Amino acid sequence: MTHQREDLYPNPKQFKPERFLERKYSPYEFMPFGQGARRCLGAALAMFELKLVLAYILSNYELTLVDQRPEKIQRKGLGLRPGRGVKMIFQGKK
Repeated sequence: MTHQREDLYPNPKQFKPERFLERKYSPYEFMPFGQGARRCLGAALAMFELKLVLAYILSNYELTLVDQRPEKIQRKGLGLRPGRGVKMIFQGKK
């Protein structure tokens, strides 16, 4: 429920990944892998892999959104995801 708090995340139901570039959230405000006794065992490895893959893609390719419509959020298990997915086109190497 933390990620649904309006005071931390204005328009929390809006898919807006750039919000995480606008400010740094504390470990008590952003919990992508859960917290406490139920914290994901692979959280550190997943974050490391995510950074490597994103860094490679963003530094080597031009990306363009296919659709400019606002994205609807969908629940998937305990997490949230884009309802229609985020479709992008690789424009080519930089």
